[in-house]
Amino acid sequence: MPIQTSAFKLICPSCGWNKLFPPMGDVRLPGQVPDKCPSCGSEQLNCVKPNITEKMLVSIKSKL
Repeated sequence: MPIQTSAFKLICPSCGWNKLFPPMGDVRLPGQVPDKCPSCGSEQLNCVKPNITEKMLVSIKSKL
């Protein structure tokens, strides 16, 4: 049975790039979530929980 993940945000500590990812199923296809920063190429990305405003934004975007 699929389990939906929570929304999350990736942040690159090197250049400040960040991207908010909406809730996804438990299967992620290659390329859906980057394994390195698309801006600077750093392989160290921090995964954090989105704040309440970002959660609301994801919710609104998913309904459009």
